[in-house]
Amino acid sequence: MLDGIWAIFLAFICFLVPMAVPLFAQRWRTLIVILVLAAVFFGWLTLEMPSPGTIPAGIGAFLGGLMLFGFAAGAIAKFVQLLGRR
Repeated sequence: MLDGIWAIFLAFICFLVPMAVPLFAQRWRTLIVILVLAAVFFGWLTLEMPSPGTIPAGIGAFLGGLMLFGFAAGAIAKFVQLLGRR
């Protein structure tokens, strides 16, 4: 029972933290830097996942996908926010 609650909590954190990262950007330049760094990170995560014993293998496909989806949602929200700013 406790393991299931712990897993749901960690999945929730793996979604919310990457979503919050692009939301802290205040300008277009900062958002572009964050997007480039995220592309490098998620590319590394994708390429290293099949190798056993590495950090991405420990994260796993499910949590990595949650992180990517959360980041994409935050990046889209910040893009729309910056686009609508006067």
